[in-house]
Amino acid sequence: METADLGSAFWHAAMQTVFLADSPVGKAVLDRDHRYVLINETLASFNGRSIKDHIGRTVAEVLPEAYLSLKPLLDQVILQGRAAGNFRITVVMPGDGRTAEWEATYLPIQMPGGEVGGVYVQAVNLTAKLLAERALADSEKQLRRVLDSLFAFVGVMSPDGTLVQANRAPLEAAGIDANDVIGKPFWDTYWWSYSDKVQDWLRAACQRVAAGEIVREDVVVRMAGDTRMALDFMLVPMRDDDGVITHLIPSAIDISDRQAAQMRIESALRERTVLLQEVHHRVKNNLQIIASLLRLQSRAASPEVALALQDSENRVMAMALTHQLLYERTDFSALELGPYLKRLSGSLRDAHGALMNRIQLRVDAPEDGLQIELTQAVPVALIVNELITNALKHAFTPHQSGLVQVTAARQDGEIKVTVSDDGRGLPADSPLSHGSSLGFSLVTLLTQQLNASLTWPEPGRPGALFVLKLPKGSARI
Repeated sequence: METADLGSAFWHAAMQTVFLADSPVGKAVLDRDHRYVLINETLASFNGRSIKDHIGRTVAEVLPEAYLSLKPLLDQVILQGRAAGNFRITVVMPGDGRTAEWEATYLPIQMPGGEVGGVYVQAVNLTAKLLAERALADSEKQLRRVLDSLFAFVGVMSPDGTLVQANRAPLEAAGIDANDVIGKPFWDTYWWSYSDKVQDWLRAACQRVAAGEIVREDVVVRMAGDTRMALDFMLVPMRDDDGVITHLIPSAIDISDRQAAQMRIESALRERTVLLQEVHHRVKNNLQIIASLLRLQSRAASPEVALALQDSENRVMAMALTHQLLYERTDFSALELGPYLKRLSGSLRDAHGALMNRIQLRVDAPEDGLQIELTQAVPVALIVNELITNALKHAFTPHQSGLVQVTAARQDGEIKVTVSDDGRGLPADSPLSHGSSLGFSLVTLLTQQLNASLTWPEPGRPGALFVLKLPKGSARI
């Protein structure tokens, strides 16, 4: 970073933009007396204080244990105009007394007359980074252990058919090492190399699955000693929450002796279920961690920001709930809408606390019979979450009692979900009329993604009724 004019309005506006941006790097600006002028959320959080609690305070006040080591470096920058780059320091964190290792850079900020007016700080908490890397590595090792414990043959491919992972079973059966196959097109790996015809079939199958199909065939593959093994082979696409195919998942079981291997087939199916349950459980846990981080961040935020963070937390928890219900089921292809809506309403009741003393939230939906496909689960969850949250926040005047009603039913082959209230109705300047709110923009995009329809009441009339209709293709009987 070049030296800059601390008194420049343009510089100050630009720095405000930089400091408000989300960044994993801690940043701050200090004046000549070592007082904080600017600091971003990352560094403030690492220091154990809010941004507001930093501004105007000195480094000695915020980090008293570390100041003795930092002061000579700060003086070097301010008094001599020389940067202190990429130095490391161990800091005792205020509050919990834990130590953290930092890598930091101090740069001089030059005033118009040439005097150094302050210090620009960039810092990375190496301890936090190391802990995060260890947690990720442990998570990957655990998933690898799950894969390697499976009797079935399981792999992971990129959408272009490149093999990026394979569990232990098919490698040992073929007498090969992972390095022999990882990074190669799947059809060019050892198992398929005995036949050009088989390789051509698999190449075409990968293209079909990358387009959204599921392929299942009995195939013969090459194993150790140039022997052959008959497999019940399946290739399926893996999608993210937006429905985009991110990976192809091949799996197979030995059917050389179908009758003798019946118990092993059942075991493999159970293990596949365990794997899918592990995946959904892991996703649910990660989403709950994100929601907890949002909740923690809202405690130090202004009321307006805290409300926005709560809305984001509710959206994350709505997604986490879909994965929780899938984890609890043995059928991972669909989600029962009735139980989901009831669990979602309970989560929103807890989130809105005292508000629920005067507003009733009711759900009328069957326990079974309203299944939606897995690709529809997250979009529907987010839409209903937004509509219920909107009603709880805006349908009633302060201190007014009322009712928010959610219903779900099948009508003419379609699934219809309604969210209604007996409140004051939509105001004439409602964001629904021009789509200015984040929540309504999200609802509109998700409705389009589902190829569904959403109707809402006209502004100015008492009460409100939102009706979401899912197309017949998404309803499961």
